[in-house]
Amino acid sequence: MTTRVDGMVSPAAGRYPAPAPEAAPPAAPPLRSAAARRRTSRKSLVLSVLLVLLGGLLALAAGQMLTAHTEVLAVARDVPLGSTITTEDLAVANVTSDPNLSPIPASQRSRIVGMVAQVPLTRGELLTGAQVGPDSGFAAGEMLVALPLKEGQFPARGLSPGQRILIVATPGGTGSTIGSGTPAADTDGARDQQVDATVAEVGPLNQATQVTVVDVRVSADDGVQVAELASTGNLALIVLPAGR
Repeated sequence: MTTRVDGMVSPAAGRYPAPAPEAAPPAAPPLRSAAARRRTSRKSLVLSVLLVLLGGLLALAAGQMLTAHTEVLAVARDVPLGSTITTEDLAVANVTSDPNLSPIPASQRSRIVGMVAQVPLTRGELLTGAQVGPDSGFAAGEMLVALPLKEGQFPARGLSPGQRILIVATPGGTGSTIGSGTPAADTDGARDQQVDATVAEVGPLNQATQVTVVDVRVSADDGVQVAELASTGNLALIVLPAGR
């Protein structure tokens, strides 16, 4: 064994290695500063607020879609069938949008003024496109009467809307009735009965009954009389020349 004495190295000194230095302890994780924690907290708060605002906006948009209102045309006063619609006949209503309804938008008011009521219009109801139409010549003081006709009661060439016709009574069978069992008027006395009329519309032929319904316009004084005559079936139509 060698030892160092007075600056001299003993032979034992090189026999054993020097001890290794002790390992340093692991470094502790850096502590988050208070400022960093405040920044993270502020970001979370802002994100939460944005999410709440977005949810509110979506809910508001959904509510507005469900309760959206639109301005449409309504009937301001009763309008008889065939009357020309005036500005005073129309009003603007604010209603909830509904896909099941099809009222006329208020923006089309100027287009509707001047049209003709195709059905009687009642004050307070919403106005739809099916209730109005262009001037068809149907005027106040006229009535619309349906005539159920079979082959031979009108010309074979057919009828067209706007044609002027003459409705004449024809001899009927004995015991014919009007409506619900009321005896019909004496057709012998009605043979000379003639009523001027205008064809309004011609329906399709009913294949089962072989009946064609023809709507005609007649004066209010003749409306009831023509309807009673139509119920007996004892009538015929004569087409008049144009301009008569």
